[in-house]
Amino acid sequence: MWTLIRYILKKMALLVPVLVGISVMAFALGAMSPGDPVDQVLNPNGNESYTREEYDQMSARMGLDKPVHIQYINWLGNLSQGDLGRSFFTNKSIVEQLARRIPISARLAGLSMIVTVVLGVGGGVAMAVWKDRFLDHLLGACSAVALSVPGFWTAIVLMGLFAEKWKLLPTSGIVSGTGYLLPAVTLAIPSTGACARLTRNAILDEVGRQYVTVAVSKGLSRRQTIVFHALGNGLIPVVTYLGTHMAGILGGASIVETIFAVPGIGSYAISAVQSKDYYVVQAYVLFSGLVYVAVNILLDLLYMAINPRIRRGEAGQ
Repeated sequence: MWTLIRYILKKMALLVPVLVGISVMAFALGAMSPGDPVDQVLNPNGNESYTREEYDQMSARMGLDKPVHIQYINWLGNLSQGDLGRSFFTNKSIVEQLARRIPISARLAGLSMIVTVVLGVGGGVAMAVWKDRFLDHLLGACSAVALSVPGFWTAIVLMGLFAEKWKLLPTSGIVSGTGYLLPAVTLAIPSTGACARLTRNAILDEVGRQYVTVAVSKGLSRRQTIVFHALGNGLIPVVTYLGTHMAGILGGASIVETIFAVPGIGSYAISAVQSKDYYVVQAYVLFSGLVYVAVNILLDLLYMAINPRIRRGEAGQ
């Protein structure tokens, strides 16, 4: 128990400079983004005029009249109090908007992850069990197609079939729970292909090890050996991939959310980039970075739970 606590504390200490770097990068990406947000606010349609005095007043109101390093310090001060500022254009609290949108992206990510795990890991195990047989070749071809097809094209095809032709699912929005299905499947298809191939290769790599040979010599079938022995030890690269995939969706599946009009954090970021609302862009980059940091910590803990050799290595250290 104490070994685990020390390990977590050590990881947290190492993450301090990472978090500082994330904050600097988040602020810099917003501050250096092209365009003038003051001009966007005063002249949203591109055909309105304003005086220099009006420009200076709006710049001061938005906090953009100070040097960049002062803006960063002020931003950090507000951030320490849980305040990410307000949108330049809607004047809505960014924290409140994130609090409303993050659960939507989380539900979408969770459903996509379920599809990926069931089909990806299950397909990879089936490919390993029936290696070099018809099912292996068939699932291998399907995974290659899944990896090759662009996500936006998949979204259009699924929308055309299930929403427009068969009228089974809504084309956009999340008025009902079924609204999550098409975007979740769109996100899951390429990750399912990658997960299946990765699972197959990881299991087959474990099959050649000595402990598997011993298990076979005891009379276990190939299927039992793979499911009860090789699968557990081969899960680490699969868990790594699934963790980064989950972090990416939680950080905002921008294209898919935009296509299906899902009001998640990804579509929020896209609209902020288009309108040069860089306080929102800063908040999005910061949140995405924190998600990846948190997922990496969870992955390390999962490694220790999955593989006893890692736990023994930590204890030895």
